[in-house]
Amino acid sequence: MMTRGLMLGAALALAACAGTGARSFNDPAVQKLFSMSTPQYYANLTLANRVAQNCARYSYDAALDASLNDARNEVGRGSLASNSQRDGIELETDVSKRSFEVKHGVDVTSDDLCAAGDAEVLEGSGLSAMLIPA
Repeated sequence: MMTRGLMLGAALALAACAGTGARSFNDPAVQKLFSMSTPQYYANLTLANRVAQNCARYSYDAALDASLNDARNEVGRGSLASNSQRDGIELETDVSKRSFEVKHGVDVTSDDLCAAGDAEVLEGSGLSAMLIPA
């Protein structure tokens, strides 16, 4: 158990110092994203991608995505664990998408999502950790 904690700490420290331009793992929004269940995590990544695709003011933080995935794999909640949870991820993504649409009054497939992205950033949500302001 202690070894796993040390490995996680080392992975987080390494990722934070990588110089990739990604947010620090100490950022509260990043911590929210890191601590989510696997289905919640992938639902948030999907929504962040949609915001970045449908708003010129934001881009998706691929460097943070890779760093977070590596750190989450160290604790069994990254891409290596996602294969066995596909159904849960699909269900959570659908529920999160609908919730996001109602919360922000948007359609994620066709609307401009800048105002929704701005609201998520102001809230400091886990989703906002993946958005890089242009």
